[in-house]
Amino acid sequence: MNSTDALVDFTLAEQVNVDGDALTFTLLDTLGVGLAGNISPVVEVLRNWNESHAMPGSARVWGTALQCDAARAALLNGTAAHALDFDDASPSMPMHASAVVWPALLAVADERGSSLNDLYQAATIGQTVFRAIAEALPMSSHYPRGWHSTATIGRIAGTLAVARLVGLSSAKTTHAIGIAASMAAGSIANFGTMTKPLHAGQAAQDAVLAVQLAEAGLTSNESQLDHSKGFFALFGDPERDRSDLVARLKFWEENWTNDVSFKRYPSCYGTHRAIDGMLKIRDQIGAGDEITGIEVMVHLVGLEPLIAHFPKTGLEAKFNLAYTVGLAAIEGSVVLADFDGDWTCPDDVRKLMDVTTVTTAPFPPDKPEIDGEPFSRVIVHTGSGNTFAETVVFTRGDARNPMSDEELLAKMVSCGMSGGFSRAGVDALGQAVLSLYPHGNISDVQQALKDVSA
Repeated sequence: MNSTDALVDFTLAEQVNVDGDALTFTLLDTLGVGLAGNISPVVEVLRNWNESHAMPGSARVWGTALQCDAARAALLNGTAAHALDFDDASPSMPMHASAVVWPALLAVADERGSSLNDLYQAATIGQTVFRAIAEALPMSSHYPRGWHSTATIGRIAGTLAVARLVGLSSAKTTHAIGIAASMAAGSIANFGTMTKPLHAGQAAQDAVLAVQLAEAGLTSNESQLDHSKGFFALFGDPERDRSDLVARLKFWEENWTNDVSFKRYPSCYGTHRAIDGMLKIRDQIGAGDEITGIEVMVHLVGLEPLIAHFPKTGLEAKFNLAYTVGLAAIEGSVVLADFDGDWTCPDDVRKLMDVTTVTTAPFPPDKPEIDGEPFSRVIVHTGSGNTFAETVVFTRGDARNPMSDEELLAKMVSCGMSGGFSRAGVDALGQAVLSLYPHGNISDVQQALKDVSA
């Protein structure tokens, strides 16, 4: 069995192991950050462009009265969901599955009237395939070469999620994979720019397009993924043994819910462990004791999504470790407003950035047992001669260090209101999502999305 066959068989299997509660919270979070992203510059550009390049249809653009073709809605909503870098992440590998999977699925569900059961099974396929393909590449070969996995892997994972939702045949699902694999692109070089969130929107759009084209009869190489010049050879390690892909799919079907982290901070996930460490230290420093130096140690690959130069924009600041850690030290928080508008770096934060050093290591000196695991170790020196240190492995919001249901709902409401929507409308949307599983109707969420824009 080649990789394409394994993915098709898994996608179209009769039984899918659905965790409805976990999916509900990924949907809640994705809609919240999508509404917050509604007023971001990148979404404003896309919507202005869309006005002169309209694609009629019945799929809703979140936070507006606009309806358009499903692929176009997936592009706009996926970009909005990733615009603020506030969407959920994978602690084990750099990817943002929900910002691709949910915009693609909801756009198609708008057009086709899908059931809740079909939608949740499809979302499970998307979350599972994202992680299984990332391991199969493997990510250690893919990401360091500069590929943005949300964009590259996202095309295939999103395509299989949509294929499941619409009940695509086995043969046409095979061709959809080949089509999506040929669309795969997106480089880390664009992190800190408007194009980075566009990657998620493009992946969601192309997932819809790949299925539509396969439905229409477009064909592709049926073994595209394993071909000597196919997806795995181009984007991963050509020598990798992928005979265990079926086992990887089964593992992640049962365990992807343990590999989700809901973000507390609207910045690159690569900054979050260090922010958590700084906030813990901040509570220990005595009043009036000035910080004179900051050391941040991260895992060997922990700097790959980040930018080292001094940020010139709020978008770049989201990817700068020294800025986000310094901001946490000064403000005691990292919030959306810290990156908005005509961004300038506060003088007191810049002062801390100047005394911050960043290094990498395979493991922190105080926890050698986590060799190979992502981590951040923050050490703070103060004028009184005190030294404080914190090592963070599991961020707050990680499934192994979770936020409460109430905190997740509060984040969603706060995001929606920051996007300019009324408290009543956002509350109603949140309750519609939380009431979905197991016997709700996705049309209630669709109606709440319509009402929130009124």
